[in-house]
Amino acid sequence: MHTCSHAVIGCMDFRIQNTMTKLLEHLNVQEGTFDRVTFAGGAANMEQLKIHLGLSKKLHDSCMAVLSVHEDCGAGAVKEDLFKAADTARSLGFEPKLFFIKLDGTWEEVKEA
Repeated sequence: MHTCSHAVIGCMDFRIQNTMTKLLEHLNVQEGTFDRVTFAGGAANMEQLKIHLGLSKKLHDSCMAVLSVHEDCGAGAVKEDLFKAADTARSLGFEPKLFFIKLDGTWEEVKEA
């Protein structure tokens, strides 16, 4: 089995890709140590989230999930969607970290209550 530490789930929107790269650098998640998956809505897209986290776990035994949504998402994702995404990630055996990406190139770590 090929293994990696993280599954990184975000939106496909081109406007946030540089910020996602900076976020991963900030988290010290090195290239070659994670599965990166992007699709419309990012972590708010529950159907795709379940599929891709499941594959990352099955194929690469990843255990950490970096989950994000961003402001002004055309697919309708909002910050509050991250809480359901975190529950889904935990149910699949992941430790989730949640982030709301802003279009100004910054991010906010979202903490669960």
